Amino acid sequence: MFKELESRRSFIKTLSKYIVSLVTFLPFTKSLLSKPLTLQPRERIANPFVTPDGRPILVCVKGTNFKQMLIAGLSAIGGLDKLIGNHQDVLIKPNCVYTEEYPTTSDIDSIVATIESVRMVTSGAINVGDAGAINNQDIYRFLQLYQAITQAGGTLITFSDVYDVRRDTWEPDIPDFKVYTDIYDAPLIVNLCSLKRHYKAFLTCAIKHHVGTISGPYRTDTRYYIHTFPDRSIEFLHILAELAGLINPELSIVDARSIMAINGPLLSYGGEIREVNKIVICGDMVATDAYCAQLMEENDETFNAHRIQPTLQRAEELGLGIADLRRVKIIEFDITSYDDSIISSGQNGIGLHQNLPNPFNPTTRIIFTLPENSHVTLKVYDILGREVATLVDGICDAGEHSTTFNGMGLSSGTYLYKLITPRFTQTKAMVLVK
Repeated sequence: MFKELESRRSFIKTLSKYIVSLVTFLPFTKSLLSKPLTLQPRERIANPFVTPDGRPILVCVKGTNFKQMLIAGLSAIGGLDKLIGNHQDVLIKPNCVYTEEYPTTSDIDSIVATIESVRMVTSGAINVGDAGAINNQDIYRFLQLYQAITQAGGTLITFSDVYDVRRDTWEPDIPDFKVYTDIYDAPLIVNLCSLKRHYKAFLTCAIKHHVGTISGPYRTDTRYYIHTFPDRSIEFLHILAELAGLINPELSIVDARSIMAINGPLLSYGGEIREVNKIVICGDMVATDAYCAQLMEENDETFNAHRIQPTLQRAEELGLGIADLRRVKIIEFDITSYDDSIISSGQNGIGLHQNLPNPFNPTTRIIFTLPENSHVTLKVYDILGREVATLVDGICDAGEHSTTFNGMGLSSGTYLYKLITPRFTQTKAMVLVK
């Protein structure tokens, strides 16, 4: 599938360059050069994160540590290797449009963790970039992204060149959308979104995220066009779906540990930060927005999820995803109690210790210390609570004990190991990285 899609994209770009070269040598067609070639919407890789009966899978993880939450969520949805090939190039598009910190913009730790997770499954290039109403480089410097992204194995890029992109079904009064070439040409796009209110679009999430894919700030026809609709108009909410449909990203990751409620997208607009401590992962951006609208409604007394129905409805009409969450497989779980900052190792070194190494591939050592002779059970579970292995089940003497867990045959992700004795029970998390 990857090779077939890449071949089609390469053919289209090669053909476009050939046509431009040809008309250069034809004097009577030189006038055509003043009008760029208009492209159709970007082709995306089909969503692999679906149930056997075709329903999109959406995972919501509750916790505080983004990296742990991300690894657990990606494991629950089926693993990034279902989407990203061994040598696949990937574009990660965070929220980097203002000189304000998270949740107005993406948290630097979440960007780094996303790069690291993608790097686990591909040796290809990992580009990171966004664009908005302010110069990219000024925002990147403000967020201190350059060094952090390079160290994580990514490349921070600044968008410049654009393609004219439109749908054949659009009326003539809708201008060509000037989509950045780096985004349109990306073999695979991962949206890394913040969850926040927007004074005009109601909700900034997977669909609204694509305003940062078009040329700006407000100098181009595209940005002028989408920002001249009256606030909260049906036309404006529809055009957001139209824009997202030109880009067709493959995966959305929503960092909703903190959300911007009440108003926004800036604190200076009257936004209020609410702690939600969740992330959402889904290969269907319409289902993602529908679910995130519910999260916003639960945490913002002034928000009604019904407000974004025009956007969701138009997006579904365009074939971008499913807006009815009853047709979505939703997986929700809480890893807060497995956070290493919460779980202690017991008094005086007695109890369950952190596995070494961690992360591991494929083996790791687990140590536990007993205050007295007792019956011990030590088991390993996946993040959904399904038993993976029994490492110890029997009487053990007082003192320190060590056992080895082999993750051969298991998928990358977060696993839990649980020690049960008559006097205490402890659980810790470990990460398998392949």
